Amino acid sequence: MMKYVFLIIICFGSQLFAQENNNHLTATIIGSGSPKFNTERSGPSVLIAYKNTQILVDMGNGTQANLNKNNTKIKDIDGFLFTHHHLDHNEEFTPIFIQSLLGGNSIIVAGPKPTTTMVDNILSIYEEDISYRLSKSGRSLNDVIPNFTAKNLIGNTPFYIGDIKINYTPVNHTIETYAYRFDAGGASIVISGDLTYSESLPVLANNADYLIMDSGGAIELGKKIKPTRNNTNRNNSMTKEKAHVNLAESSQMAKEAKVKNLVLTHFNFSTIDKEATTAEIQKNYSGTIIYGEDLMTLPLKQNSTTNKDSTLKYSYPIVDTGVQAFYSDTKEISKPSVGDSFYGQDANYNGNQPSYTNNENGTITDNVTGLMWEQDMGTKMTLEEAIQKAKDSKLGGYSDWRIPTIKELYSLIQFTGKVKGATAIKLFIDTNYFNQPLGNSKNGEREIDAQTWSSTVYVGKTMRSDVTIFGVNFVDGRIKGYPKYKPKSGTENKMYFRLVRGNTAYGKNNFIDNGDGTVSDYATGLMWQKMDDGIGKDWEEALNYAENNKLAAHSDWRLPNAKELQSIVDYTRSPQITNSPAINPIFESTEIKDPNGNLGQYPFYWTSTTHLDGKNPYASAVYIAFGEAQGEMNGRLMDVHGAGAQRSDPKSGNKKDYPQYFGPQGDVRYVYNYVRCVRNINNAEHTETTQQSVPKTEKPEKNRQKNNNQSLKNTAPSFEKMLTNMDANNDGKISKSEAKGKLKDNFDKRDKNKDGYITKDEFTRRNR
Repeated sequence: MMKYVFLIIICFGSQLFAQENNNHLTATIIGSGSPKFNTERSGPSVLIAYKNTQILVDMGNGTQANLNKNNTKIKDIDGFLFTHHHLDHNEEFTPIFIQSLLGGNSIIVAGPKPTTTMVDNILSIYEEDISYRLSKSGRSLNDVIPNFTAKNLIGNTPFYIGDIKINYTPVNHTIETYAYRFDAGGASIVISGDLTYSESLPVLANNADYLIMDSGGAIELGKKIKPTRNNTNRNNSMTKEKAHVNLAESSQMAKEAKVKNLVLTHFNFSTIDKEATTAEIQKNYSGTIIYGEDLMTLPLKQNSTTNKDSTLKYSYPIVDTGVQAFYSDTKEISKPSVGDSFYGQDANYNGNQPSYTNNENGTITDNVTGLMWEQDMGTKMTLEEAIQKAKDSKLGGYSDWRIPTIKELYSLIQFTGKVKGATAIKLFIDTNYFNQPLGNSKNGEREIDAQTWSSTVYVGKTMRSDVTIFGVNFVDGRIKGYPKYKPKSGTENKMYFRLVRGNTAYGKNNFIDNGDGTVSDYATGLMWQKMDDGIGKDWEEALNYAENNKLAAHSDWRLPNAKELQSIVDYTRSPQITNSPAINPIFESTEIKDPNGNLGQYPFYWTSTTHLDGKNPYASAVYIAFGEAQGEMNGRLMDVHGAGAQRSDPKSGNKKDYPQYFGPQGDVRYVYNYVRCVRNINNAEHTETTQQSVPKTEKPEKNRQKNNNQSLKNTAPSFEKMLTNMDANNDGKISKSEAKGKLKDNFDKRDKNKDGYITKDEFTRRNR
């Protein structure tokens, strides 16, 4: 379980998190790469910050650019430390040091030999240039030299920069190398530098909150696992034969140090096979594993975007659905307020609003996800033809085009679209940027027959035997599995394809079980309810349940929108193949019976998003099928769309009338679907659409109740305890049938408004 003991700072403006006001020790990974040039990972560099003090450890290629993205000014940095003097770790020190001199701030430069020699050489080589630049402000080199101190570290004597205490120790590498420990404000962060197994590191890192470690041995996505040997019993002369740890060694050191979080960085490649790498590390180390990315800030709950338009906060940011209108179960309504019916729906919350740039070369850049898209799909083609097209494409001058995964493709959907059966009214994609054809009626197609295929092949089969590929229909607003081969002829089916490039981490989750009934995804920045409550609900009930959820002491839970919920689908799993729902096994899901009474099916889960379709376009809401998306055809129940499909159900109905079957493929309609609530890890970024005068972490009514009842903390029994013991449906109140003991005996007296429920307000008023 991850434990964080720090304040979430919420600011509004161009910078959500200001280092100046940082009262907690943090580490921002400025560069997570290696000597290999990588457009997605800059060279090694970490920024340590506490209160007004900032220390930069190592300065590889791209450090200056990423400091700028992080809104960090070089003149505000107080210390420059080196783990060792390999070029990939000090490549940009010269320009950074000179800028610091020109800024006139007091700094400390420290590291192993020859740190002082390097500084002297810079001053000697660039003396004329530095003097010229200083002269513009009436200063000379002699004026700024007293502002810095350079020293070669020896021994193990701690020193301070500002309020940050720094310990260091030599570790084994090909040249003299130091690992550093930073302590401030009751927190500790250790940076290993490059190393092989070193007995000194676990001593330095003992019980540290974060150990930022050389990622040697990490497994690249799509590559075979190389066997690793634990070299911890080798003598130093043998371990120095190689430059970097393997996973057995790094995990062993983390285990010996008893660190809370192991953070891997210094990667030779862009995309990590996190599942395989984690499995290797967990053979030794049982703590939390974090995979470093450029501009990731630790602790992760303080990770924030400094430039909303271009800088990715998370590797998998979810683009908002774009919905701004409000709906009941039958009609469009005015905006509901907290406590009103249908509050908590999609438009009540704003996420990362869709934002695109037309590059004027046939490509469109998504400013939220970092993905670049083909603007015009051309004609329909087979999967093999599309693969070849991507391989040959030089669109926009790029040669790394690919077919998108279903999660990448779904990032483009907007639920401002509207359809009536097979007839398009408004498309579910931004047509100001993307060309989206309709089905060709001359060829006997319906308007909705313009589906876009992804590269995601369904692990099961639809229609009992069809090899199936997931696609998004941007004409009718759904995800569905489509047969790769035409059932009648056996020839390859053809669909549209929209090629993509960039952000290869998009769609890859990074789940952490928090040990309190919640799961955090540090790829999307969302926290999830680990287990559903096992009760089917209509849409209004689902909204109400989510808004009143108090899981893990959080009061800002909500019903996820369509794109948020789809982000946790695991398309490598299905009831057919893994005997499980299509979700990572870190989650727990209720097993249900299918309409034939057979176990092995898993629920549809509600989203907060209305799906505008049909005679009454306001009456249906989006669900995601984590079990089979079944239908009844020719009297036979079967998986017709695939686990992980996105469809819609009526928002309300008589429970005894469902399930029913609907449409040409007999889609099963449950209507009373299940709920998995969500909240933002950093709640500052996903707020109610209208600013309120209370903190966004709690609803206004809940805040007032909290404040009014502070004096009742020591009164027994508490309403919260009553809820825990009696509130079977988790609706935040106690019905007469749920009440037990003395509460049941006194129910009618406590039920002041005679509505058949006891609320917290009624309970606490009785206790005053």
